[in-house]
Amino acid sequence: VVFASSVASILSEGMRLEFTKVTAGNAYMGGAFNGSSHYFTKVTPSGTLATVTNNFTIEAVVNPTSYVLTTVACRLDGTNANGIQMGLTASGQPFVSIFSGGVGNTRSIVAYQSVPLNKKTHIAASWATGTVIIYLDGVSIPVQAAATSGTAPTIAGTGGDFIIGKAGSAAQYFPGYISNVAVFDAVLSA
Repeated sequence: VVFASSVASILSEGMRLEFTKVTAGNAYMGGAFNGSSHYFTKVTPSGTLATVTNNFTIEAVVNPTSYVLTTVACRLDGTNANGIQMGLTASGQPFVSIFSGGVGNTRSIVAYQSVPLNKKTHIAASWATGTVIIYLDGVSIPVQAAATSGTAPTIAGTGGDFIIGKAGSAAQYFPGYISNVAVFDAVLSA
């Protein structure tokens, strides 16, 4: 930081300064979702959203106001046959799922710990050929064994819209707030 010569004799490089905050912090928390009809959609996404199938990380900051089976973010085709999904169970536990090769071919991993209600929580899930790590606020949490149906996929199928706050064709609307949604075509660390 460059400072005026009038304070040069009392400030030096590496010195710590404390400033009193005079304005309130930003209380805005992303998109507000009513749990029954609100959601965002990017139709036919391009770039990473269109091509990520394996070794990905999906993340968001959530602030749920109630516990219901819900989707935080997903890329799913119209029949939920191909794609990726991150959401919360009816008891608030984060989960990540992949769908590939047809309706009913799914693999889902659910965390044991629930996210708190009415509190901002960062959720991230990294998927590497079926090995999943779920993080809450940057801390890895225990996950249950994978639940599979049909032919258990190890990679996600491509296609479909990218949606925040609702599943593809399912009415799994999110109640509360979602912000900072991101998808990476790589496995990220905490």
